[in-house]
Amino acid sequence: MPRGRHRGVPSPSDPRATLFLGSDINHQGALTTHYIIHRGQHEIGGMCIEVDADDGTRILLDLGMPLTAPGGGDFPWDTPQRPTADLIAEGVLRDIPGVFPHDPTAPAVAAIILTHSHLDHYGLAHHAHPAIPVYGSEGTIAVLEVGRVFFPASALPADLRRLPLDETLRFGGLSVTAIPVDHAAPDSRALLIEADGQRLLYTGDLRAHGRTGFRFANMLSDERLRGVDWLLIEGTTLGSSGETHGLGREADVEEKLVELARSEGAKLAAEGKLVAAEGKLVAVVASGQNVDRLVSCYRAAKRSNRLLVIDPYQAYVLMKLAPLSKNIPQFTWDGVRVLFAPHQVELLKQAGKMDLVIEMRDAGKVSSDELAADPGRYLMCCRGSFGVTKVFDKVGPEKVDLVWSMWSGYWSRERCATRTWAKRHGLEPHFIHSGGHAWPDDLRRLASAMAAKHTVWVHTDSADPGAPA
Repeated sequence: MPRGRHRGVPSPSDPRATLFLGSDINHQGALTTHYIIHRGQHEIGGMCIEVDADDGTRILLDLGMPLTAPGGGDFPWDTPQRPTADLIAEGVLRDIPGVFPHDPTAPAVAAIILTHSHLDHYGLAHHAHPAIPVYGSEGTIAVLEVGRVFFPASALPADLRRLPLDETLRFGGLSVTAIPVDHAAPDSRALLIEADGQRLLYTGDLRAHGRTGFRFANMLSDERLRGVDWLLIEGTTLGSSGETHGLGREADVEEKLVELARSEGAKLAAEGKLVAAEGKLVAVVASGQNVDRLVSCYRAAKRSNRLLVIDPYQAYVLMKLAPLSKNIPQFTWDGVRVLFAPHQVELLKQAGKMDLVIEMRDAGKVSSDELAADPGRYLMCCRGSFGVTKVFDKVGPEKVDLVWSMWSGYWSRERCATRTWAKRHGLEPHFIHSGGHAWPDDLRRLASAMAAKHTVWVHTDSADPGAPA
């Protein structure tokens, strides 16, 4: 194969996409492996990358929802469920040839491979032709399946399949190997694509500082990844949001929560049993799918002699992810209680899971009255919904120590019910968070270790992500 050239030209689907050719021609004079970044190179979110082989086989890596509307601000929450034609017309969805049902050439893509279960990587995959299989890790599929119960109006891909961990998938002339990575979404993957004697590594979203940070170290020493032809590497923290991702490590989140929870007066009796204290409810607002954060909350609660309170949605997420690790807390554990939200119970009932509701109740239901009577006994990991603020009102704003444990940019968004509640009561939250994206030094360590022939930064709004720090 002749030595390849690296050049950008307009893609077939959108003039803002980028096409890179691995080599212009092979020995038979045919076009060889290339990839197209349909979306997500110069923005955070909306990831979609196409890889094509010499034999014409095509796959997509992610098909995500963009995070920021064209005029700035948030998209309406139901945007992913709108008609495919409307989303294409408005530029939310790229009209990739052979992917969507309106295209008579579809299905012309062999598969869509998801890196993880965040909306900006999977959120538009259900618009693809139903005959195109969509692959994700065990944890990714588990989280998406939770959505069938709690978000029944949100469509999912018609053909979801498990992405194997210990074997390579083959689609015509393309092979795909999943590489476990540390990220805020459970069971995330980087993807190694091989075709026509060439290799492309797409990192997806990753970090080195979470509870599975050893996976980052494993990548650095993985000989399969060294010297790839193309490294497509996320660069979230290299851009404008780089200073807003919080503490350096997930372990630091746990320590800060312990410090806060202990300062509110929870204490042990001589026998080692929890004793009621006149403290505050430590309320940690976090993503219900951030398993690392739920583990941090559980460990902090245990170390500060409190009980962890979660809702049925979180309990169900943790239950579905239990096969991934014995360290994922479960609602059946002694130190965990479930606070029932009526609408969540109704959704479980509609899904035919009332037996699970009864099991949660029997294992350790806690009421808002109990929280109000003894708030210092609990650390509550909750989501930032309007319904949760009603629980805070029941406890009493003066007895709630509020922790915002997500990206600080979400706090300032228009539809932030927690911020509205806190402002009304004159409360300032503690910002205790560690982000899901690798810090700049770790990104550069990874790029150096991979020693790729070509490095392309994606998932970043940095004007020059490759520049030295």
